Amino acid sequence: MENAVTWTDVAQVGLVGAQLLVLVAAAIFAWRQVKEARELREEQNRPFVVADFDVEGGYLVYLQVENMGTSLARDVRIEINPPLKSAIDIEIGKLKMLNDGIATLAPGKKYRAFFDMSFRRNEERPDLPMNYIARVRYSDERRKRSFDETLNLDLDQYMEIRTVNRHGLHEIHKQLEQLRKILEKWTSGTGSGLLALSLEESRNENERQLAAMRERQQQREVREADSS
Repeated sequence: MENAVTWTDVAQVGLVGAQLLVLVAAAIFAWRQVKEARELREEQNRPFVVADFDVEGGYLVYLQVENMGTSLARDVRIEINPPLKSAIDIEIGKLKMLNDGIATLAPGKKYRAFFDMSFRRNEERPDLPMNYIARVRYSDERRKRSFDETLNLDLDQYMEIRTVNRHGLHEIHKQLEQLRKILEKWTSGTGSGLLALSLEESRNENERQLAAMRERQQQREVREADSS
């Protein structure tokens, strides 16, 4: 019979089928490799906006918002719960970045605002919360991807931290020079430095500086309101 199927025909069909399966599997593998590489590039080239506390000198507490990613962040919106409240009556909740957001935040760019003094918070206002939850929403440079991050802002993490820095002679000289400038700024009207003030005078001086800080903040808010 001329049309009879021989075993060689079956073998050829099987071989072609196996080759086809190998090609399909290779194509799927290559597609997955390309997809994973593209996703990796997208993850590496993205904004990453974080909000957190930063403690300086062991007691000065700042609120800091920073883009730690490698590309521009747009339409940054920040929600913090419970609402931030300072022991020294700094009205940080009126900050523009917490109310109107940040239109654009470049890579490495940060905003830093003075928030509180840890010893005042511990001694005078122990009722204030130490833990906050921040929700940070933003989009990438082309507004094609949106991000929604939930961050834990925990002041307790900083309360018992003590650091020891070792400096050379050059760094020690710089620190002494900075200390001299600070003492000159704090010199009282009678010519005696802050170290010569009584406890009551020192407390009054601290309150005066805090009042001046609040006044500068109010003036800045008035200027921002007038400009808008």
